[in-house]
Amino acid sequence: MNYDMKRSGAYIQHLRIRNGYTQNELAKAMNIDQSFLSRIEAGSKGCSVDMFIQLSEFFHASLDALILGMEPDMTQETKCRLCLKSEITELIDRLTQLNAQL
Repeated sequence: MNYDMKRSGAYIQHLRIRNGYTQNELAKAMNIDQSFLSRIEAGSKGCSVDMFIQLSEFFHASLDALILGMEPDMTQETKCRLCLKSEITELIDRLTQLNAQL
């Protein structure tokens, strides 16, 4: 994946709207001009590393999600944990059934 200003800007806009901020409110919080934020969201202007860090902290979003412009996929570790939890639950159920048969 590569940095795509349009996708990144659309994701920043999505986060802003989802969190109930106007462009003006977010621009003030980021200490930038509202028109600059508008260009970022439109994908015609990119963010600096510092701006990405500010946005990451403000929205509690990962830098890769902001830069790549999308929600992060579930990590492999999370998938493994969910699978393991399911297997443990099945094992407990089988053990409970065996115990009932004794």
